[in-house]
Amino acid sequence: MSLWHIRTVSPCMEYIELGRACYPTTPPLWGPDGLIYNGHLITCPRHYKQTTNDVANFFYEPGNDRLIAHLLLNTTYWPGWDARRYEFDAETGEWLNRDSVLNRSSDSWIGIWGAAWTRDATMGSFNKIYACRNSETAIREISWRSAEPVSGGWWVDPYTWNPKSIYSFAVVNRVDNLLAAASSWTLDCWRNIGTTPERFAQLRLPNVLNYLAYESRRNCWGITRDGIIVKADYQIPRWEMTSQVQNPAADAKGYYITYDTKRKQVVVFRWLPDATDGACRSQLEFYYPVVKATRLTQPVPVNSLKAGERIMLVSHLVGDAGEGVTPYTVEGELAPPAEGYLATPVSGTELNGRASFFYQAPWQTCTETLKVSVNIEEP
Repeated sequence: MSLWHIRTVSPCMEYIELGRACYPTTPPLWGPDGLIYNGHLITCPRHYKQTTNDVANFFYEPGNDRLIAHLLLNTTYWPGWDARRYEFDAETGEWLNRDSVLNRSSDSWIGIWGAAWTRDATMGSFNKIYACRNSETAIREISWRSAEPVSGGWWVDPYTWNPKSIYSFAVVNRVDNLLAAASSWTLDCWRNIGTTPERFAQLRLPNVLNYLAYESRRNCWGITRDGIIVKADYQIPRWEMTSQVQNPAADAKGYYITYDTKRKQVVVFRWLPDATDGACRSQLEFYYPVVKATRLTQPVPVNSLKAGERIMLVSHLVGDAGEGVTPYTVEGELAPPAEGYLATPVSGTELNGRASFFYQAPWQTCTETLKVSVNIEEP
């Protein structure tokens, strides 16, 4: 499996402009123009009142079909920081609540407690949002609007399990009583989380994890600090794919990943340093998972090899995770000299990647060679 880059929205958001000429030198905290926090933000050539301090959460919210980002900002206005919810169209990446954020409306305000204490949220079972917490060891159901825990909502505390565990990232599967969670280099897989939790497997990550995202009752996605994207089957468990963001940047301040369950695509929020003038450069990147065919197996006879009989031979087209690949057309050809004939020289792959060929054997004893091939085009 590989990732096909669909599009990039850059920049995906903006900061509030100063609205006047920038200061030639850093203004004091209190001066002729009143109270100014973080004066370096409006010192020439910079002329924006905000800059991103941290990306607390990034996830797909299926109820409203939107991408949600909870951001902490450093600001020049009181009290020197801001906490906002940014909403993007899940299909196009368009910034939907732009006016609310730039006008500092209460509708987009999420408060310091939600942004500071709730971290790395992602969608999970029943289309709810779940997150780890900086202020406790529990994993809780949270509000997508404010990032605060939902009153009476679902929660578990891995610190009470054996072994005691504290996580920064978690994918919750309440239907099958499963949890996939990580804190740095290892993805822990738990079962029976509603009764007697048992850690039944661990998967080693290629680098320190930066974000974890839910796909389904079986799969999850992760992205490391250097932009490596991995897909895991946390039920088996096993890694199913390793890829990378397009054009990874050495100066990127962070990568955050989510999975759009409606369009079956991966979305990455790339936090980039501001431009020289202070403008936001962060971007949204959309990727479509594509099964990557890696091997066509040799054809194997299914029934007995007998003179004069019609013999079925089967070949499999498989991907790099061992899964069957479809739909592709596999072509068969008998190497000369051929004494029998191939009744089906072309076969489409089935759901399990199987391609079937029928060979009519002659009445006399012979040796035949069946060659199979498939043409794979990159998307």
